Order: sequence, then C-alpha cells, then structure tokens
Amino acid sequence: MRLNNTNLILVLASAMFIAACSTPQKPTEEPPTTETEVTEVSVEDQSAESATTSGIGSGESGSSDLQGGQSSDQVTNIPRVVYFDYDSSDLSEDVQSIIAAHAVILSQNQNWNIVLEGHADERGTREYNLALGQERAQAVSELLQIYNIPSNRVQLVSYGEEEPAVLESNEEAWSKNRRVEILY
Repeated sequence: MRLNNTNLILVLASAMFIAACSTPQKPTEEPPTTETEVTEVSVEDQSAESATTSGIGSGESGSSDLQGGQSSDQVTNIPRVVYFDYDSSDLSEDVQSIIAAHAVILSQNQNWNIVLEGHADERGTREYNLALGQERAQAVSELLQIYNIPSNRVQLVSYGEEEPAVLESNEEAWSKNRRVEILY
C-alpha cells in the first residue's frame, strides 16, 4: 500500500485530532456546567453482529471502564467493518479515519490484540479473491503500523469470497462483501 504525502499528512492529522480529543483535560477551578459531547465516527450501517461483538479485549461487554478511560460502549461505537472499491485494497479517507480511531483505542489498551478478516465479493476466482482479501487486511494492518501498533498485535485472515455478508448477486450485495472486519 502506498500513501502519498497528502494522504499521509491527512492520516497523521486525523490521528492527532482523535488523540487530542481523547486526552483528559486538566481540571479547572470551576467545573463546567455542561457535559462534554462525544463525537462518533459515522459510516454505513453495520450488521448487528459486528456492532455487538462481545469479548472486547477483556472478555466483558457493557460500559465497564477500560484502560485509558475508554468504556467498551465507546469502543463499540467505532465501526468494525470497513469497505473497499471493486478489485481494490486502497483505503479511502473514511476508512483511514476509522482505522485511526481503532489505533487510538489499541494504543490505550496495550494488552489488546486484533484480528483483521479480509473478504471479497464472489466475482473472480477463489484464489484471486483469497489474495485480494489478504491484501485488504494487510492494507489495514500497514496503516495501524504507521500509528505505532506493532504487527505482532495484529492477526490477518483472508476468507476471500467464502463468507459473504450478503448472499445476493448484485452491486449492493457485492459492495457489502468487499470488506475487512476488525475483531477485538
């Protein structure tokens, strides 16, 4: 995967912005009178299964506090599935933002490991789609490494076309099947 300078600057700026938002502020002499608003990354609807995956790092779900002050509710608000264009492993700006948010969570929870499952739609040979799923998972992994998440914390798996999210044969279904699932 190649990132040009503009994309690299955008990715790094996004990561710094997300990190700055998650850094606790020093207490003021007078407590604020309004609650701080939490900004969520919004992308296409995810399947209920991926949004409610249990075992987030510590084997618990709900709103228990995690290292770094994150609650598992905040972690589950980050999309766990990223989508790709046809026959591509290039990361769009939206996908890069989502990966940056996961990098922040992983940085705050050093004992967590993740699995990146690469998928492809049904078009192409089985072998080609397995390779494409691997390339997609590898692209996500490489971006995490740019954010200082070591590769030994990331496991890559490619299912190619073998585990479609949608069983139909049309562009809408295919677009949901070209994905990487991020599992904690």
